[in-house]
Amino acid sequence: MLMLTHTCLLQQMMSASGIDDVDPDIYIYNIAPDLLTIHPDIDSRQTHSIPRFIKAPPDHQRTAYVMYHLLVDDLAHYGSISMTCQEGFDPNSSGYTYLKGRNLVGPIKNLHKMLGKELSFSDAAYQSHLLVEMVYDLVIRQRIDQSGSIDLLEEAVHFTFDRREKEFCSDISWLYGIDPDRSREVLKIAVSYITRERMQRFMNIEGRIRLFTDKFGLRNNNELFTEAISELFQDALLSIGDENFLQEACGTIRNCGWLPTR
Repeated sequence: MLMLTHTCLLQQMMSASGIDDVDPDIYIYNIAPDLLTIHPDIDSRQTHSIPRFIKAPPDHQRTAYVMYHLLVDDLAHYGSISMTCQEGFDPNSSGYTYLKGRNLVGPIKNLHKMLGKELSFSDAAYQSHLLVEMVYDLVIRQRIDQSGSIDLLEEAVHFTFDRREKEFCSDISWLYGIDPDRSREVLKIAVSYITRERMQRFMNIEGRIRLFTDKFGLRNNNELFTEAISELFQDALLSIGDENFLQEACGTIRNCGWLPTR
């Protein structure tokens, strides 16, 4: 899932746990597995391929919120939580985003054909799951707005950069072995990247289509393509259309023994 869904999920978990006085840097730890990949020398395999229930020493307790992100991703990508990271990519995965994206595989392949490109089933399945993730932020848009997730995330990145940079970089180094200087660079970039204005700009179908076409090299001026991809995103939004994943993920993660830390 994308960072606003992750943020909203953690807000829901913290509320259910009766914790409302924790510092906002936990929300940057929570998106760290994705945020760190801003750095050209850090990739998602490095940030996602670690055991899920590492026991952190007292001075690295904040890393629990990194783990929360990984548990949510496990449910979205694989449909269950594993004690270890699952290896390899499975286009037939039973994860929420793959199940919801299954009917989008054919239309996505057709989009590429319109531009004279052939796409394998595996690549189309990957793109379909990401499309579902992009749309899910819009599915829960009302909850994101009610929870103030956008404002919170902007506040959290400034708080972490201004007041918790040393601790954050140390925690990430302990968890991943990433040089603190690289984490520091990521935080510096994130301050200008995670802004209220930028996040609001992409909280609509048009913004999500731009993200999708830019990521997969599909930006073009073909009118038929524009109509087709717009229809695809609208269909995806309607076909998902509920907050079930949000509710089920919180319950599953709570039941597996994950606990927030202060």
